[in-house]
Amino acid sequence: MRSVSISARTPDIRAVRDDWRRIERENRRAALDATAEASKKAQRNIQAKMRSVGLGRLANAVGQTSARQKRQTSPDRDPYGVIYARGGDESRAGGALLAYSEGATIRPRRSEWLAVPTDAAPRLVTVGGKRRRLTPAMWESAGLNQRIGKLIFKRIRQNLAILVVRKVSLSPKTGRAKALGASGRTRTRIPKNEVVVFVLIRQTRRAKRFDKDQIVEFYANRLPDYLRRILAGYNRGAR
Repeated sequence: MRSVSISARTPDIRAVRDDWRRIERENRRAALDATAEASKKAQRNIQAKMRSVGLGRLANAVGQTSARQKRQTSPDRDPYGVIYARGGDESRAGGALLAYSEGATIRPRRSEWLAVPTDAAPRLVTVGGKRRRLTPAMWESAGLNQRIGKLIFKRIRQNLAILVVRKVSLSPKTGRAKALGASGRTRTRIPKNEVVVFVLIRQTRRAKRFDKDQIVEFYANRLPDYLRRILAGYNRGAR
């Protein structure tokens, strides 16, 4: 009986290993690019929708970022894209975005009334060295008792009241109120009656004006298409 010898050699898999690593790198790069693209398109679509329903200024509060933009590209980090409210969800803009995208009843947090300023009141004031949006609570600390006058509360009905000032002049251009000088002479308009600087209400309803979740879902569902297109571009470039 003849003897039979069998031998084997370990195959050289370095090329296969290199290809696998290249594919992993390209897949990760494509995921970073795709999530950045999808979230940017979703942000722009949300902003366009908000402008179309009359929320143009608020649209600027919609921010966007991604792992690629933040250079978080290491293998231990998942690719992502984020759409967020500039200033945070607890900011005024964040609350407005939530209200108009979901609908909400807005009530005061720390007082009995919600205050809506009229043109007679300054929009921004300096309190504690910071520029802030004016509220009745800031009126005296912002020095407006002297510059305009003391606020006077008047109830109109159970769910409506006003804060007024007396003996003021009004700018013909802006409608802004200003205390009369000692002589009472001024080139601006002097109203005969009291001037309303805040309208006070118990609550207000914000109807849903746009659907952010629907827009985000649309672009999230398109991620596979973005990945295929981006990877195809890599393959064309490698030829």
